[in-house]
Amino acid sequence: MYWSNILLIFLITIIPQSAFQQQICTDQDYEFTYTNCDEHGERWRVAVPRDGVQCANLPTPKRGLNCSFSCEPGHYLDLDSQHCRPCNPGYFSLGGGIRYEEFVTLPSGFSVDNMDSTQDTQYSSQQSRMVECPKEAGWVVKDGELIYIPTPCVSRLSFSANLVRPGSVEFTYRMPRNNRALSMQVDIRNEQCQSYNDLARSMFQKYAKKEKDEEERNGDWRKRRIELKSGPNVISWIIQNNLGYQASNQPIHIDRIDVLGLAFTRQCTACPPGTSSIGASAECIPCNPGYFSSKGSAQCGRCPESQYSGFKSEKCIDRPPCRVSDYYPVREPCTNGSSRAVYKKVLPSICRDDLDSATKLPPPTPWKPCPKCNPGMEKNKLGVCEFCKKDYFSDGNSCARCPVDTVPNYGLQYQNWEVMPPKLTTRCEYISEGLSLLNFKLQPKSTSLLPDVSTTCNIGDAWLPSGDSLISAPSLELGIAFELILSIDEGFWNPLAPKPSKTMKVPVAQITVVFETSCADESCALYFIEDMSAGTKGARESFYHFLAAFNGTNSKRVWSHTVIKNTPARFMLAFLRSGVSSGEDRITDEARVYAINVTNVGHRGGQGGGASQCLTCPHTAGGETCVPCPAGNYMHQVTKLCVSCPVNTIVNASSSRVGVESCIPCGQGLTSNDGVSCTSQGKIQLKGMSNESFTYDFSPFVGRSWNISGVRVFSREGSAYFHFFTISLFPPNIKCQEQFDNFDMIGIMDQEKENVEGLACRMTALPTPTSNHSKNAYVTPLLMATRLDSISTSRKHGNASLTDEVLEYDSHDNTSRPLDVFFWFDPVPTISQACPNGNQLVVVGRCLPTKKQIEMRLPHSCPDGTCDGCLFVVIMETAEACPVCESNDYETINGECKNGKQTIHSIPKKHCVITGAASQTKEVACSVFSATQRAFLTILVISMIALSIAFICICRRNRRLEYKYTRLIESHTGELPAVETCGLDEDDEDEDEDRVIFSKGRRSQPTNSRTTLRDHRENDNAAFISLDSED
Repeated sequence: MYWSNILLIFLITIIPQSAFQQQICTDQDYEFTYTNCDEHGERWRVAVPRDGVQCANLPTPKRGLNCSFSCEPGHYLDLDSQHCRPCNPGYFSLGGGIRYEEFVTLPSGFSVDNMDSTQDTQYSSQQSRMVECPKEAGWVVKDGELIYIPTPCVSRLSFSANLVRPGSVEFTYRMPRNNRALSMQVDIRNEQCQSYNDLARSMFQKYAKKEKDEEERNGDWRKRRIELKSGPNVISWIIQNNLGYQASNQPIHIDRIDVLGLAFTRQCTACPPGTSSIGASAECIPCNPGYFSSKGSAQCGRCPESQYSGFKSEKCIDRPPCRVSDYYPVREPCTNGSSRAVYKKVLPSICRDDLDSATKLPPPTPWKPCPKCNPGMEKNKLGVCEFCKKDYFSDGNSCARCPVDTVPNYGLQYQNWEVMPPKLTTRCEYISEGLSLLNFKLQPKSTSLLPDVSTTCNIGDAWLPSGDSLISAPSLELGIAFELILSIDEGFWNPLAPKPSKTMKVPVAQITVVFETSCADESCALYFIEDMSAGTKGARESFYHFLAAFNGTNSKRVWSHTVIKNTPARFMLAFLRSGVSSGEDRITDEARVYAINVTNVGHRGGQGGGASQCLTCPHTAGGETCVPCPAGNYMHQVTKLCVSCPVNTIVNASSSRVGVESCIPCGQGLTSNDGVSCTSQGKIQLKGMSNESFTYDFSPFVGRSWNISGVRVFSREGSAYFHFFTISLFPPNIKCQEQFDNFDMIGIMDQEKENVEGLACRMTALPTPTSNHSKNAYVTPLLMATRLDSISTSRKHGNASLTDEVLEYDSHDNTSRPLDVFFWFDPVPTISQACPNGNQLVVVGRCLPTKKQIEMRLPHSCPDGTCDGCLFVVIMETAEACPVCESNDYETINGECKNGKQTIHSIPKKHCVITGAASQTKEVACSVFSATQRAFLTILVISMIALSIAFICICRRNRRLEYKYTRLIESHTGELPAVETCGLDEDDEDEDEDRVIFSKGRRSQPTNSRTTLRDHRENDNAAFISLDSED
């Protein structure tokens, strides 16, 4: 590079003048420029003829300023003198940078890529189809703006810049409030296409509210600055739409992009139309309404009285004559019991009522009696409605004290709209990109003091009471949102609700809004939003959580929201007319609010709002009153005592908890003993498709949760994101909370980390710009289930049904289909109009007797968990989802005898598992006899024992019979039968002491064989007598 510059200088100065057709040139015939920088950062200033003119008197080359030199903002570099000069009025300069804020076409150096985010084919059983990205979506230049229109594709806006010194890129952007479905990342890459991960991390750390000068805010607008290194840089703004999450139809706006660190600025840039500037300015100031300016103006001119202009206008427009639609009625406050309506001009007031063809301001309506107040209120001495005092209630007329043993039910019940009720405020807010105060504040290096320009949306009240409803104000202002704010500073308290626990969330309040909208097309929207920063000490910014959205025309309908926290809250109702995103508002669009009802307003023992009724207090066994019934109990209508819900029923948390009808039955296959939650404990009986009965045991699933990762979606840069599911079949609940550092995400990082709690939820995992490529940011939690509704063997439940394709039955016939049991959960309301019945989850328990471990997965046909965005399906494959075998559902098989041991196996039937002791494999000692032989020997032994016992019994019986027979004979003859043989043999000695004779009577007890028998003559009944006593 250095030698090429020397060669150029040599050719200009050394080549003979005669080689050219030369002429004497003036300073208008040539211009100065710099050569390319060498490796030492040096360059030369040379003169180059204009339009091919050949000059004989060109100035000699001169060493130029260092390549890293640049002027201060508001100045430009004059190459003639190589000194910085201030910009003229009507012009501006960044010094050493360039600004992009007028987008007629995509500026030079920018490019847009819209990439299909089709799911990876390896996760799908079907061939992936490329989705054609819409041409009018993603990053586009439309109506003079650089905007992102939501698209299912990944859209990347890139800009290439060669920095001569370290600099920065600074951009002002606006994310839509409902931006949870969108994530924007800024990626910086060098000439080797390497991402500045460490630099990006450092940049995002600065946004953690540590350095205020790195971040400026005004409403929804944000300004970010990212440091850049010298050399080639590619800056990319990448936006991806999280699949399955309802995205806002509002675009992302980029107001302007400043790139600093470029080569010197040779001339200042003219201010755009509708702006002006003084000398040496780095900014152009927009013109206020009623003023105008052309391009390059030093100041804004005032419009004539017969004309008007909007903010940042290039020209003025004639004021039209007033019409009937240019006036609207407003109810005056009640005075002395009467009220009337007066008419006002629609703001901003641009019509003329002094023309002959103009409609004049209508007169006030006649006075009429004031209607009664809203429930919970009464009129004071001035006729103004105010809330009843503590322990009093009202139906809208006069307040009365609550009876004994009752408690007032404080709340807000707005039905009459004569005036704006308490706790409600209105405002309008610009959503157009051109109205940000960020554009007009002093730059750190600016040498001029620029006054702040007020861009307040001044249309008066954004919502107007009209007697029977609250109406969005008619306005000719364009690009605005009509906002109605409900502030509950006291928080919520339900005096009769049980105290919540970690495992049970008790609703404490209910918000209900009755509304309708009338719109020209579907682009209008009515949003219900919760400001999560309410009640946070020191919070200066709002963190919005979208609750619901309704597009297009809606006939009179009701929207409700359950509050589960006692803390203060702030809710917003925002109405956006058709065409608002492009600044072409349909001024005839209108929204009406007919009623707002908020229950249980106030803190413990304190009052919030007014009471329209008094609730009867339950009585406890100890005699206490106004003590909430325990969880799972309801109040008896007659005795006022707390009674437990019947078995297998639970208390409806949103009911009054009065009467047994407050208890609702558990679903099929579920039981409850506490009246709080339905679950499955132990074995349950379920009917199969053929009406056969199966026994299941789901107790191993209680208290467990599982994590599932969905299919990965790859962008062209190689980064991937996926959905992450967390599921629990039975209580307790699980909690899904966003996990990311403040430097991870743009747009989402400005908001509080959102969390949901229930039985199942889903989060989106996004890669983060850190050196640790395995780290993911988990954002946009989506609640999928709060309560298990039923356990059944039916694939249909309510309005939901599962197809053969989702259940993967296509490859099975009716006889080989797996045995499935379905865990159906209650639908969860969603803001998506594509799912009118809400999101619903079903877990398919698939019986696989050989799979001992539980495997949770997503269906092959729906690799991201859902095929329609509403019904989510998870397949759980395990042996624990099989029916439990009964005693006749399995058989026992003995194994071979090895080492003196024999194994006994229990073999179940198909789709059946054995539990308990029967499921254990047994080992017993081996025997030399077979089972038949052992049985025969056993029978033989038992028979012999039985015969022996019988023989003994018969012998004993014979002896008794013989004795009885002898006695019988004696009793008939009186004599003993004759002796057939002698008691002594011939060889025996006849011993006196051993001789006996028989006699009538009983036999006496012998004393000894050697003892002589006593004389028993006195006893004729003696059985034996001595022979010596015969005489």
